Amino acid sequence: MFSATCTPVVSKWCVHNMRGLIRITVGLRNAVTDTVEQELKFVGNEEGKLLAFRDLIRNGVNPPVLVFVQSKERAQQLFTELIYDGINVDAIHSERTQVQRDNTIRSFREGKIWILICTELIARGVDFKGINLVINYDFPPSSISYVHRIGRAGRAGRKGKAITFFTVDDTVNLRNIAHILRQSGQQVPDFMLRIKKRSKKERKKLETSALKRNDITTIPVYELMKKKRREAKMKIKNLNKTK
Repeated sequence: MFSATCTPVVSKWCVHNMRGLIRITVGLRNAVTDTVEQELKFVGNEEGKLLAFRDLIRNGVNPPVLVFVQSKERAQQLFTELIYDGINVDAIHSERTQVQRDNTIRSFREGKIWILICTELIARGVDFKGINLVINYDFPPSSISYVHRIGRAGRAGRKGKAITFFTVDDTVNLRNIAHILRQSGQQVPDFMLRIKKRSKKERKKLETSALKRNDITTIPVYELMKKKRREAKMKIKNLNKTK
């Protein structure tokens, strides 16, 4: 077995099911290579993420870029916002067919798509080569998740960069991620390392249930409510037609 990271669950399974087990660790466990330049960027709130993302694009990025969000719904929402900005962007998630996913990944590898939005679950098992920048649009739920995500950049000795957005609500896991940056030789503000350590119960809850976040949209709330009411009326009308 070979893995960039090894979760406690996998380690426990190996101990109970493999005879004569020998564990070899290269470097620090669950650490990030020093070829990846890491940055933690405070954006205030959920609305600040979209502004910060557009600022990055405006200042120029070096494709290919991989963007991580916490759910398929948010992947589609971010794609909908960015597609009108004239960016070569696409998204992969579980609601797209296998053919659509294959075509998207092929276009991304061929350079036709510059920015690919995905969830961590979908991205695992897909071999992305030559990633120059990883953006954690949504804060990773655990240290291991963070290592997996940004490990997409800086592979095979290449230089890469990872930018992680965080809001006030994301500070629950900020301390652990800050320590990873410090271990890999990155500059980290001291206040991040002094944040109160969360209990094991709190960290486990964060890993199993993602934070509730506002939708990624620039449409006013009033317009969204009108749209939902129209959709609800259409559903009722369609149900009455089928009776």
